[in-house]
Amino acid sequence: MNDKQIPIINIFTYKLPKRLSQPIYKDFEYRYKEALAIIIGYPKYAALKDELPTVELLLALSIFYNHIIANLDAAVTFHGLVTREDNVQGIRMGSYILNADEIRKLQSVIRFYHELMEKYNLSSSLWNYRLTLDFVQKLIIIKTRDNG
Repeated sequence: MNDKQIPIINIFTYKLPKRLSQPIYKDFEYRYKEALAIIIGYPKYAALKDELPTVELLLALSIFYNHIIANLDAAVTFHGLVTREDNVQGIRMGSYILNADEIRKLQSVIRFYHELMEKYNLSSSLWNYRLTLDFVQKLIIIKTRDNG
């Protein structure tokens, strides 16, 4: 991450409320430092040293997916299960009502994200990891596949 540039994660979280953006940023910051330590510290991952901007972007996308997109997708699915009955108009959460109009907006965001992933041939399995090391290993596999 170049100190003179805005971290990509800040661009993804720009309009999000602080209570949402702060955990995303902290997760990104921690995992990016961890990924750098893995890439720099182990010869097996040295092939990614020249790809740090790509590592940053893909890590940010994965964290954004895991914190935001996956939850939006779950909300859409839950809404579909709960509102199957004709008499249910929405789901009330405090003063907020998740209704069909809101669901259409969420579906649009989810669809756009998946179209972006498809356009750049990125599998959602790339976002499926627990440890940062697992993520870095997936990047090495992709790099090896694309170069070999």
